[in-house]
Amino acid sequence: MTPEPLSIARFQALADAYGGVIARWPDTVADEAVRWSKTLEGQAILDDALALDETLDCWHLQAPSGALASRVLAGAPKISITRSAKLWWAAIGTAVALSGATAGVAATTIMTPAGSADSMTVFGDLPAGSDSNG
Repeated sequence: MTPEPLSIARFQALADAYGGVIARWPDTVADEAVRWSKTLEGQAILDDALALDETLDCWHLQAPSGALASRVLAGAPKISITRSAKLWWAAIGTAVALSGATAGVAATTIMTPAGSADSMTVFGDLPAGSDSNG
């Protein structure tokens, strides 16, 4: 499937989205974008995009005041460090217990000889001739 040729409307949309420097545009349209940039219409679009890029580059946001930071922190929910620490330790303990149980089952399965699997339990061998119904 061959890509669609780059229209002037799409060129304008790409300039609006990615700015006036074609190197920042997607690689799939770079070659055709360079061809458009050599036309008067394409150059006018890139000039407008570059002017907007320069304006945006000059815009700096002022840091918030200390009073605003204090109000935000005062309104934040209080989280107890000890409560969250207890939850983490409980989660770690559960994970360790589950991984130990998994390792035990895997070891029992791997270490059981193939011919004796029907007479063995996790707790040891069944006595010869015993009935499993009791």
